[in-house]
Amino acid sequence: MVLQQGAYPAYIDWGTYERNQEQMAVNRNRYPGIPRGGGALLGGLVACGMCGRRMFTGYNDDGHEARYVCNQMAATFGAPRCQSISARPVDEHVSALMLSALAPSAIEVSLQVAEDLELERQQLHEQWKQRLERAGYETALARRRYEAVDPQNRLVARTLERDWEAALTAEQALRAEHERALARAPERLTEEEKATVRCLASDIPALWRAPTTTARDRQAIARLMLERVVILVHGESERTDLTCHWAGGVVTKHTLIRPVRRFEQLEHFDQMLAQITAMRAQGATAQCIADRLNAEGWRPPKKRTFDAAMIRRLLQRRGLGTKRPIWSGNVPRIDETEVTLQELADQIGAHRQTVYGWLRRGKLKGRLARVGTQRIWLVKLTDTSVRTTNRESP
Repeated sequence: MVLQQGAYPAYIDWGTYERNQEQMAVNRNRYPGIPRGGGALLGGLVACGMCGRRMFTGYNDDGHEARYVCNQMAATFGAPRCQSISARPVDEHVSALMLSALAPSAIEVSLQVAEDLELERQQLHEQWKQRLERAGYETALARRRYEAVDPQNRLVARTLERDWEAALTAEQALRAEHERALARAPERLTEEEKATVRCLASDIPALWRAPTTTARDRQAIARLMLERVVILVHGESERTDLTCHWAGGVVTKHTLIRPVRRFEQLEHFDQMLAQITAMRAQGATAQCIADRLNAEGWRPPKKRTFDAAMIRRLLQRRGLGTKRPIWSGNVPRIDETEVTLQELADQIGAHRQTVYGWLRRGKLKGRLARVGTQRIWLVKLTDTSVRTTNRESP
């Protein structure tokens, strides 16, 4: 949180420390490991967003299902496992990002950026050229001064000799730095190479999905494009943050919605349940609720969209019932003596199915009424008929 340079004598200076850190980062990213089989796209490239360590790739279901797991601390020290996530949604999301980066439009932008970088490189080359000429001039000037001095003036000669040696050292260091800068600079693409890249850009999605393309081929392409992918799972919820470190130093952040096991794991489950309860109270069908949730962008735990059966199971599990409530104020009654089967069952202390059985056997007389999209039974009876029917029932 606080950095104060020069507070204490250091073993190395700050510039050397930064260069060492950069070199170690390059060494780590340069050798991410070779594909070791299996269908996981990012095996060896995935890092934990909680502890920063590399996540292992585990397989189950006879190698058909892969999972990225961070369990180094758990296996070594018995600590709790950091996090784990199914590899399939992560691989699908990263694959889409890779194909998007390799799309023809993205390739054109990249080629244009490469041309702009080439112009900047030419400007840097001119600057390097001027610096090298300046260093060569300083060296030649120091040499001429040393050669022009009288050998009898030994003190002056030694001073000029040191100046000449310092100029030579500075020139050699500058040339070495120039060579390192040239080695790090990417090579310029020829027009033929650009045309080849444009041609391949239109074929890459088809090649990526072709049956002849193996998992090892996709893994090799991922290692050319990505240095690492940092995964951070938000607890047990469906939201996951992906940070992609691309080759070349570009870093992009993305949000992944992963499938989870239960509705209760959804990040905004309470809000969704409140909306479902309110819609159910208004008499909406399970299909109407599912359509409304899909239109508003809600997603269920395992599937991409809601359906009526899923809503019914959720309502039943939460104790909300699978039948829509019938509010007494909405029932079209002829007079006050008409009651619904549920109201009659509550009055006499019987089960609703028992009352419905009386209606089917003709012991009660009723009629069908429509309330919204529902049809309900209304019975018209007196206290005497209710007592008689209740007494005659087994």
